[in-house]
Amino acid sequence: MDDFDPHDLTLRQLQILWTVAHAGSLTRAAKQLEMRQPSISQQISKMERALGGKLVRFVNNEMRLTPAGEFLVEEAGRILGAVDHAKAGLSEFFSGERARIVIGTLPSLARNVLMPTFARLLEAKSGYVIDIVEMTPREAIEQLDGRMIDMALISGYAAATRLSAGLRHVALMEDAHFLAVPRGVADLTEIEEPERELDPGDWDILNRTIRYAFASEHSDRVNMWYEQLLPSNRVLARCRSFESALAFVEMGLGTAIVPELAVHQNGRQLFDVALYSVPLPARKTLLVAPDHYFNLPYLKAFIAAFNSCSAGLLRPKARPAPLFVTARLKAEAPHVASLLPGSP
Repeated sequence: MDDFDPHDLTLRQLQILWTVAHAGSLTRAAKQLEMRQPSISQQISKMERALGGKLVRFVNNEMRLTPAGEFLVEEAGRILGAVDHAKAGLSEFFSGERARIVIGTLPSLARNVLMPTFARLLEAKSGYVIDIVEMTPREAIEQLDGRMIDMALISGYAAATRLSAGLRHVALMEDAHFLAVPRGVADLTEIEEPERELDPGDWDILNRTIRYAFASEHSDRVNMWYEQLLPSNRVLARCRSFESALAFVEMGLGTAIVPELAVHQNGRQLFDVALYSVPLPARKTLLVAPDHYFNLPYLKAFIAAFNSCSAGLLRPKARPAPLFVTARLKAEAPHVASLLPGSP
């Protein structure tokens, strides 16, 4: 066996191993790295040949790291983090700015959080360039694990407590939830028993719900809330964006529970729907980035710019919560409480 030469390992190979270890499967790792599975397998095999031992084993089709693999993954995290930190720091040192910041986020957060913050950054210092990649919170965390993006703006209960090693989050803001209903449906504000008080057509539309296919803890909670608010509802459609759900509602096809930031831009309502307040827990917006990034001037500047402009963020107006919504959530208070953040 040839002696191991550290030059035989590349940063790209370390990134591949890191991503495979945190993705848990070659399929998910291939998506995060934008590579073909055979190419990933080849790179891992090449590393193993250079090192002279196994890093990954498959037991009953389940991928497991060997002790050597676990050791190298831990070291890879430190190495990749140090390289990221050095590149970002040198960019700011030599040019006075970070040339390109890649941010993964939802469209509603890009529109109402990221863009106003970026505008404030440009007022203070020109030269910033951002690359916005629209994706779900889960995809954003996966891309951060693979070091494919620099930071993420995620929403809801996106498992901030289960971030992988080397990632850190900070809470930026909260926004309320609304029940979005087609304009043609009768005003629900004073409705106590919609089954009896609404005409059959309105009652049918109210019970057609548009859900989210985010496959996240937040989506699961929203689905549970539907069962409390409208126990006889049926799912009309599933979407991967709040905007698509609101488009369904605007067409008069059904109803949706949506976060405040999804329905407007700086207070201007984007969809012609009726909005009702609902007494559900607020959605949190979190900034997530590699831990060492929080020491970099550009990220400190981003957070300061956000805090500076968030106070002036205009909010859309909504009707009061329908009486039947308040009554049903109150009646189910112990059960609903179990759905709130921090509950077991």
